[in-house]
Amino acid sequence: VAVIGNAASADVTTYTDHVLDINIGGDDDVAPDQRSKRPPVVFVVTSQGKILALDENDQMVWIVDLEKVVLDSNEENDDEEIISDASLLDNQWFYAGSFMQEVSPDELDVDDGMGMDLNAQAGLHITCLSKAGHVVSVSTDATTSIAMKGGASCEEGSECIGSFENGLECGGWSPDGEILALVTFADEEEQEEGSDAKIPILMTMNTQYEILSEIRLDPCVAAERTAEKEAFTHPNAISMCWRPDSSSLAVSTMDANVNNKPLRRVRTFSTTLQLISLSKEEDGSGRDVPNLLSISPTWAPAGCSHYVGVVQSSRPLTLKSAKSRQVSMQVAFMEPNGLRHRECKIHNTCVAKEEKDEITGVSFNLEGDLLAVTSTVTSLSDESIAQYGKVQLYHRSNYHWYLKTELRYDDHSTQSSSSALVSMATFSAEDPYKLTIALQRKNSGDDLLEWREYCFRWDSSNVYSHYQQSSALAISVDGKKLNFTPLDKAMVPPPMYAGYVELPAPVVGITSRPSFYHDLPSQDGVRKIEFIATMSNGKLAMLQSGGKVKNGNTMIHGFDPPCLAATIDLQTINCVVGESETKSLQATCLRDLTIIDTDDNSYTVVALYSPQATQNQHHNFDNLVEMKISWGDSSETEQMDVDVTITELLQLESRALRIVNWADTEYAPGARGSALIELNDGMLLEYNQGGTIETCEAGPLLEACPSIAGIFDAHSTEISATDPIDGSEACHDVHSQRLVVGLSSRYRLYCGERLLSSASSSFEVSLSHRFITHVTIGSRPHLHFLPIESLRDFDPFTESDNHAVLDGYEPRLVERGARLVSIFPLRPSLVLQMPRGNLEGISPRGLVLPYVMSKIQNGEIHEAFDIMRRQRVDLNLIVDLNPSNFLSCVADQLICQIEKIDSINLFISSLIDVDSTFKYPVPSWIRQGIPGATNVYGDDSKVNVVCRKMRQLMLSVEKDGITSSGKAVEKGHFLLPILSTFAKESPPKVEEALSLIKDSASSAKAKQSKGKSVLISEYVQSSIQYLAFLSDYELIFNTALGMYDFDLAKAVARHSQMDPKVYLPMLKRLRELPISLACFDVDVKLKRFESALRHLVASSSYNETDEEMANHKNKCMSFIEEHSLHKLGLELFQEDADFYRSIMVSLGERMLKERKSEEALTIFLLADPKCLDGGKRAARDCGDWKAYFACCAEDNETLSTDQVTNLAETISSKFGNMKDKSDAFASAARILQDYCQDVGYAVDMLISGHLWSEGRRVAHLHNRPDLVKKCVDASVTYAQTCIDDLVDRASTFETTIARYAEVIELRRNAIKEAEEAGAEIHDDSASMFSMASTISNTSLSSSASGRSMGSVGSVGTVASVSTVISVGATSTFSFTGDVDNMKHKSKFNKIGRDKKKKQKKSRNSRRRKPGGEEELTELVATLTHGCPDDYYVAVISSTLIFLMQSGKRSMAEQLLDSYTSIETLVLKLQTERLDKDRKKQEEIERSTRMEGGI
Repeated sequence: VAVIGNAASADVTTYTDHVLDINIGGDDDVAPDQRSKRPPVVFVVTSQGKILALDENDQMVWIVDLEKVVLDSNEENDDEEIISDASLLDNQWFYAGSFMQEVSPDELDVDDGMGMDLNAQAGLHITCLSKAGHVVSVSTDATTSIAMKGGASCEEGSECIGSFENGLECGGWSPDGEILALVTFADEEEQEEGSDAKIPILMTMNTQYEILSEIRLDPCVAAERTAEKEAFTHPNAISMCWRPDSSSLAVSTMDANVNNKPLRRVRTFSTTLQLISLSKEEDGSGRDVPNLLSISPTWAPAGCSHYVGVVQSSRPLTLKSAKSRQVSMQVAFMEPNGLRHRECKIHNTCVAKEEKDEITGVSFNLEGDLLAVTSTVTSLSDESIAQYGKVQLYHRSNYHWYLKTELRYDDHSTQSSSSALVSMATFSAEDPYKLTIALQRKNSGDDLLEWREYCFRWDSSNVYSHYQQSSALAISVDGKKLNFTPLDKAMVPPPMYAGYVELPAPVVGITSRPSFYHDLPSQDGVRKIEFIATMSNGKLAMLQSGGKVKNGNTMIHGFDPPCLAATIDLQTINCVVGESETKSLQATCLRDLTIIDTDDNSYTVVALYSPQATQNQHHNFDNLVEMKISWGDSSETEQMDVDVTITELLQLESRALRIVNWADTEYAPGARGSALIELNDGMLLEYNQGGTIETCEAGPLLEACPSIAGIFDAHSTEISATDPIDGSEACHDVHSQRLVVGLSSRYRLYCGERLLSSASSSFEVSLSHRFITHVTIGSRPHLHFLPIESLRDFDPFTESDNHAVLDGYEPRLVERGARLVSIFPLRPSLVLQMPRGNLEGISPRGLVLPYVMSKIQNGEIHEAFDIMRRQRVDLNLIVDLNPSNFLSCVADQLICQIEKIDSINLFISSLIDVDSTFKYPVPSWIRQGIPGATNVYGDDSKVNVVCRKMRQLMLSVEKDGITSSGKAVEKGHFLLPILSTFAKESPPKVEEALSLIKDSASSAKAKQSKGKSVLISEYVQSSIQYLAFLSDYELIFNTALGMYDFDLAKAVARHSQMDPKVYLPMLKRLRELPISLACFDVDVKLKRFESALRHLVASSSYNETDEEMANHKNKCMSFIEEHSLHKLGLELFQEDADFYRSIMVSLGERMLKERKSEEALTIFLLADPKCLDGGKRAARDCGDWKAYFACCAEDNETLSTDQVTNLAETISSKFGNMKDKSDAFASAARILQDYCQDVGYAVDMLISGHLWSEGRRVAHLHNRPDLVKKCVDASVTYAQTCIDDLVDRASTFETTIARYAEVIELRRNAIKEAEEAGAEIHDDSASMFSMASTISNTSLSSSASGRSMGSVGSVGTVASVSTVISVGATSTFSFTGDVDNMKHKSKFNKIGRDKKKKQKKSRNSRRRKPGGEEELTELVATLTHGCPDDYYVAVISSTLIFLMQSGKRSMAEQLLDSYTSIETLVLKLQTERLDKDRKKQEEIERSTRMEGGI
């Protein structure tokens, strides 16, 4: 597996999935009886014409000789020979491709005869092509069936389709297996005379090998065919490739005559062989692309910015120069229109000058981001010629191709095997990061075939955080170069970098030295091994920091990249296990090199490697090797002497996917000497130094995750990264919890067996910030911060709010396609790589807030304040995080640490009476150190308490002249912050602030020359200006006036926007007035009327004559009445009885004007002497006729009969409800009876108030039988009126309740439909649905339903009838919709101007909506009116009793029957409606349950 990261930082490691060695020499390598009986899963085609079918264990199932198939077909054909002389033509088999046959019979039968009918065969067919022109089709199912039945010849399942006389140059099936493209030559008769150029023919065939299309290409220079087999592609060879979607193909030919010289061109054709494009330069000149080579082109997949890739050299190559000279190469990319656009530079990684690199093939992966380049390296020495193959993998990022890994097959230095040549390298059609490489070896004269399968693993980033000169050192691999960028010093986007170091060979992997517990801090200038890089030549490169030798290159001042300290050759190291077993270690197979322990002169490292396969058998496990690398001291100019000892060699259960260090090696002592291993199935293992492997308690991951990070002890993350744990507290806890987070190849993020995110692009564990940070993928990607503590304690089965845990702390919205590169450990910032490739550094709230809170807790207020100011974090957090701690110590720390006065002013001015922790949640690990919530502010506000505390501390520091930290402070240093505290309090204490400014004016800073006021000094003026900035100049000026300090007021107004022509004369006039009058004028101006009255009263000392005193009292009375200062006036004039009574009378008159008659009556009568005239007027206004007649009596006033009668009539005409009117008639009757002796009029008043019994009593008292009869007749008339009214009420109630039931149902359905549609309900009538239930809770009393006298006497409970409708009918009314007639008309609103006037309707044009809120409110009001209220029922009851007592039994029975009828009707209608509604609801519920609802 090769690890390939992005361009910002990447780590590249490889491992071999399985290796197979198969001897293909001789006629038959495996006897038929020794072949496997399992079905084949792998098919291998060799250039010698052999097809080998292998089972899952690489055992031979069958073998087919293609040459034999051709010969058998030639013997059966009576025509002329199919093949030419083998000495003239190279019969090399160059292509094998498979396709599925569409026509499929039910059974396969090949026993009847030899040969194969394509129309009768089903399943997979393999088409093989040879340079001699043979086309052979092999049916895998038929051949397997023959082999399983023990057939003598497996060639019976194959057929030679035909042969081309002029041979085949190239060919291949389309990716969908529908079209076969072939290139051959025309006959020599068709060539031009005197020309060696040949005419190529391009044709296409279907799956039945029928020709679909055929065209002739331009004459080209053909490759010479000889019996000699060359290891490289002939410069004149023709090559081709298909587009991945099978829509077109590209053909590369060496045209014979292009401007009178041969030139290679690339043409693209459609499936019908219509020419699409021709390779040209992109500059618009129309020039052909020069120096293209004959290597088969490759076509990138759909959606890729590059299309056809063709190898191009820097200078023209001939057949001779191609074998001798080494030139630079690149892969040029052609767009669909044929224009060349960009290229991929091919790295020349040859070490010696005698070595020559010959490219043999290029290919894209499925996604187009990887490019594989195969080549053959030839070493030309005097003694011999040696060759080996290699594969280079390039990755595209930011329009740059990085050489991420190189696979070399140079084994000359080992004794086990020889070097191998790469015959094929192809990517999987399903997995874009799987690569199959076929190798060819020679062993004892035999040709051995070997192939290896590789799987590539991505790493999101490789950032080293413990480098001496950088806390975030990004590392990127690009061939022999390791590019370094310190992200904290220069955020350079790739492919640029800040520095690099060049190594002897391409880098395929790199590991960094972790920081272990108890490690001593490194000293500047001391040589320290920081990195170990694995190179493609099987050697290790040790990179060091510090020292004087610098072989790296830097572009940033102050940054030195690591330099090469030593190289380690692992090719000849033997691994000794025990005393008897010795195994060879292939250094080129090492991967995932990990440092698990260090000391001063040695490292303990572990690595993984795959064992080499044996003959026809591969291994499905990996080995783990532990090595100790030690070195001695050396001078600054010499390389180190390195010694490597292999201490352990263990076999794992299966293939290993990853081995990594624990993320908390710096804080967990148990993590030292240990590593985390992940197997291919997601199983997690722990390796401990000394060869111990055990299962990790974090549990297996739900799927294999190429990127993982583990925390050895999740509880240790509670210790801050800046405060490591003590040795006494650091003992390894056997119950410590492991925590492993992994990102799968499907972008799923797991924590053990828990799915954290279904789509994440990258993640990182930051112990210093105590978060696991990841970036999600989707339409709204976010940056999530998952607290490690929450993940450690998270239980998906018991957690109440799972989403809150998985959303994390303060998620941040990011750009789509962003990836997380690094999190700075020492500051709350991180680096993201955008989809365009640029780097962005951000400080998200998820990192800033916990970082700031920790700094506040630790007392580092200056750093916390600086970050909060730059990141716009509310400064109230300093107080709200721990209010009690702030008042006790943080406030003093803030004053001591923050030197800038402006910063203190900013803090004070930002204070608000809101708890900022509601918008800035406090993480749990910070909340643990904060005591529970207590009311530290008492009854006051937070702002006032904090301002007083800050002011107290600053005044105390100025008084002492030194802070608690020992810093000297001058007098007046904190003047502006203290002014800020005065201005920030509620209400602002501007007067105290001005007093402080005035007091500080006498300080040394404010001294002026003799004769000038200190209030106009620059020091005082600047203080006043600052105070005005906090509040307002007008407020400050008025406050200065209110202090009656006119000099200070002048100083304030000097720099304000006030007109000097206004304030200077005013201040001059005030200075000339007596002090009391001047203060009175100031108070009146400032509307401080109480203070003005006091000063006005105090100015009476200036009055000498009685006339002046009288005028003064009149002025005081006018001021009191104008500003309603009667209470204060009574206090000030207690000694002056006459003026005191005048104030009382004035207060009573004010009460009368305010329609407070009862209070006015009391005040008039309280005056000494009483004000009877005012009392009579107040008594008449409040209706207190008893007090009125008392005042008249005290005033010796006699009222006439007409006056008393008018008073009685006035009282009886009082408006109100039925009870109030009855009480008014009773009072009028009492007045007429007592003061006028008018008994008849009094009885009439009682009859009008329905007081039958009282009227009868008064009539009998005065012996007036006529008045008694009048009372009885009036009661009978009223009874008949009540009967008619009750009948009307019953009829109205019956009609209304039916409509009420319909409206209730309409309202329910409307709201239900709105809820189902998701619409918001703005109607207030939703609460009206409860009205039905309130009706059922009330009823008419049955105590009055009897027809006897006994039942009538218990009418006291009949008043409960009024509660039959208990719903308040009050509702909110508002205009809805765009109703034009509800809008105002103006020059801006031309409503109705352009329309014809319509006739005015008799009714309101706004029609009531049926079933709406208005109708429902009206119905409720009607139903309420239909039921008699409490007093109406009481009047009916009293009327019933009076009628029964007066002998009017029949009328009483009629009235009782009417009342009983409406009671029965209301209860009946109510019961019926409720029963109907209940049955309907039960039916709806039953229907819902039947349909599966809830």
